[in-house]
Amino acid sequence: MLQIRLFGNFCLSHNGEAVTTLNSPRLQSLLAYLVLNRDTALPRQHLAFLFWPDSTDSQARTNLRKLLYQLRQALPEVDTFIQLDSQTVHWQAGTTFTVDVIEFQEYLNQAQDQTPDQALFMKVADLYTGALLPDCYDDWIYPVRQRLYKAVVTALQQLVALLEAQPDYDLALHYAERLLELDPLEEETYQSLMRLHILAGDRTAALQVYQACVKVLQQEFGVEPNAETQAAYQRALQSGYGLPSDSG
Repeated sequence: MLQIRLFGNFCLSHNGEAVTTLNSPRLQSLLAYLVLNRDTALPRQHLAFLFWPDSTDSQARTNLRKLLYQLRQALPEVDTFIQLDSQTVHWQAGTTFTVDVIEFQEYLNQAQDQTPDQALFMKVADLYTGALLPDCYDDWIYPVRQRLYKAVVTALQQLVALLEAQPDYDLALHYAERLLELDPLEEETYQSLMRLHILAGDRTAALQVYQACVKVLQQEFGVEPNAETQAAYQRALQSGYGLPSDSG
């Protein structure tokens, strides 16, 4: 069994043992492109241009041959997973392997095809451990990375709303904090966190969220929070007096 993790820090294991030979971002990028396009026999010319767009056709194809050789040396049981001929490179989809990004997409599709499902959204959120191959800078990866980022943000927003409606404020707060980690400049997330802390009876925490928002916006943009965030702050000020959790 080959296990590939592309979110956050790249990780590869084979039959439970770590494989450290795919240690360059370019090798990792090629592997990622092959597995994410596993249903397609990819023309070598396409791959050469994709990875070396500024090189001549001849040089790009030479570079691709060298990189494929390195991949063949580094990947366990490579002939099980990669089929090569003079014209194409094909990841063999019928083989036994797992990829976190593929699992992420499958759970996300299931969550979108039916009534919103908390368990599916949690699986989506927990699989996303960081941006897609953050150390890779090939052009192909940027739109894919951004699409996956937007997908997990939307999934987290839906999950937080589901948990708030239950209500399960502690778990909603946990995933709202995940949202904030992904985008510490998004004021709607600060508003959600303040509201959830108030609902959970922790006025002090709600006020601390606002102060964190003020600090971040001032440092990054030199601006104050918007009207909606300030309104949420006013609601926090006016709520929760006398609650046991209120230390303010």
